Amino acid sequence: MDGAGLFFLWFVLAAAFSALVWWVCTHYTRLWNKEYEVTSGFHVLCAAAAIITFAATLCFIGLKNTKSVAQEMVDEWTENVENDVALQNASFVRSFHAVKESGLENMRGYLAPEAGGDLIPMSCKETQTLVSSIYAGDACRDFGRKYPFLGWFLKADEGVPTVLIAADCDKWFLSHPGGAYPLERGYELGVRQINTQLQEQTGRIVRVTRTWLVLLFLLVQLIPFGAIGYIAYKDIFSRHSQRKSDTDNFDLDL
Repeated sequence: MDGAGLFFLWFVLAAAFSALVWWVCTHYTRLWNKEYEVTSGFHVLCAAAAIITFAATLCFIGLKNTKSVAQEMVDEWTENVENDVALQNASFVRSFHAVKESGLENMRGYLAPEAGGDLIPMSCKETQTLVSSIYAGDACRDFGRKYPFLGWFLKADEGVPTVLIAADCDKWFLSHPGGAYPLERGYELGVRQINTQLQEQTGRIVRVTRTWLVLLFLLVQLIPFGAIGYIAYKDIFSRHSQRKSDTDNFDLDL
């Protein structure tokens, strides 16, 4: 079915559900007030409940598209962050000073980034894990910073890309003994792993937003349904008072 056909189907479903809600509105007062006579104000409240239902139904159906939108946004972030030289430089600076402060490596002969240095010694596994965690953590936080709304739903585990990068470091040094691990390689590897994690969670957006929508729908519907119920109860008391007054007047006439 093409897009126009699907939209028509959704429209019909929303209209049918709205008609059902209108019917419920006009009949549920009969559960406790069988003598209630509907008024123009009553129909206005029923119409409001139906319109709310119509809009909420279309939104509920349309939220299925949020998954594909989220997937595109994650891919867009991945492409941008892989080419984010400023972020990579910042991660390098933080990693260099973290390794230096840790005392895990002999830093003699390695210039600081501020002095033009572009290498970090990573001869021990502790250093590889430390540097990997910084790069992975910076990438994860970058996603949350640039896409704060998606960040409420999609969470990347920094530990997974950290382990992946550290393992890649081991493989690299086995085949390149004495060489310097290319940090941009680990950075891209970590970003792709984060992308995989985020993509696996995109379906959660649909479930969570639909749950919020249903709760909001029920909360908003309390307004027209509550007002209708109040009017029906008020009518009962009004009729009861009128009948009591008529009875008292009849007694007086006797």
